[in-house]
Amino acid sequence: MSRILFISPKPYSPWEGACHRTRHILEAQIALGYDVDLLTPTEGQTPTVADSVTTIPLPRLPFCRRTPTLPSLLRLTLDLLALLKILWLAGNTRYALIHGQGNSGVLAWAAARLLRIPCIVELRNDPAPDPAHRRGLIPALYRRLEHKALRQADAVIGHDAATVARLTDLGCHSRACVIADIPAVTEVADAPARNLAKARYRTLTDQDLVTCVASYTRFQGLDLFFNALPRLLATLPHTRCVVVGGGPEEIAQMREALDRAGIHEAVTFPGRLSTSELAALLAISDVLVSSRRAGATAPIKVLDYLLSGTPIVAVDTPANRAILSPENAVITPATPEGLADGLIRLLRSPGLRTELRLKGRETLRRENRTPEAFHAALARCYTYALSRSEAE
Repeated sequence: MSRILFISPKPYSPWEGACHRTRHILEAQIALGYDVDLLTPTEGQTPTVADSVTTIPLPRLPFCRRTPTLPSLLRLTLDLLALLKILWLAGNTRYALIHGQGNSGVLAWAAARLLRIPCIVELRNDPAPDPAHRRGLIPALYRRLEHKALRQADAVIGHDAATVARLTDLGCHSRACVIADIPAVTEVADAPARNLAKARYRTLTDQDLVTCVASYTRFQGLDLFFNALPRLLATLPHTRCVVVGGGPEEIAQMREALDRAGIHEAVTFPGRLSTSELAALLAISDVLVSSRRAGATAPIKVLDYLLSGTPIVAVDTPANRAILSPENAVITPATPEGLADGLIRLLRSPGLRTELRLKGRETLRRENRTPEAFHAALARCYTYALSRSEAE
């Protein structure tokens, strides 16, 4: 059986949306029949996928608590150590190809060139670094190496069409492989799980339940949602809200702010939920909210919303518009008043809620946001990279 070296520069956390991409790639590699060596930082957890994945720690220095992500002398040192480790691993294992995510794309390219095996570079939708971190000799060196890696990689994977545009600018658009994100919450909540969620989040049987998944690691764009609550509760006072995500300190700050506004009793903060708990909560909610304003790629939580079949209210921003439209959601202006009015409209319209419930999974199928489509796309990418390498 062929073995792949898969390099992920980010510590794995089951709460973080970007890390679900890592899990989906691993699951696809296993489904395609590969064994996998996962080279990743030691600070994170181990993805629970299959015995055919062997986790290998990236090198670290004794004084370095966390693996740096931005270009620096420390990161350059660690990348050189990682390159030596990969060459040592390749002395005992014959890899079919090397697949590097995000900041590890340069490392994957350098190792593959030395080993004369195919290289896959996967671009990630990480936030753009502060301009101050782009100045200096080492950041300039990394940018130059990244351009070489993208030009010379056998295939480049991206989340959306922006990958094609970027590689077109570099004169190698034929190597672009667009593999869109898929939902992270794939569990189907059974009756006991839904009943438990109802007992936890609904204090009255006739309450409307509005849920907002803020983030797996931190709150994002919640000011719109919180500022919309007074208008929503003034009109529909029996509404109950659940905000998922955030750590204890963030939750304490949000509770204090809501307490000052006099609406803290209407909002529950369960913190970070497992995917099975989240699946049950999404299933029993009446409306799901996406107030995300940053970015241009559909948030994974919105994909989870669509899979759950629960109606969605989303503010009109590029991130939400990437997969949502008036066909499958209520789209509102990006203002507290607009969001509140959209929630009120949907909560008062049982017929509209029923109509939207039917559109979520249909959208995912139409947009090829399914595990089967994800696996097939990765298979095509690997086949192309392997055939291209053999032809050279």
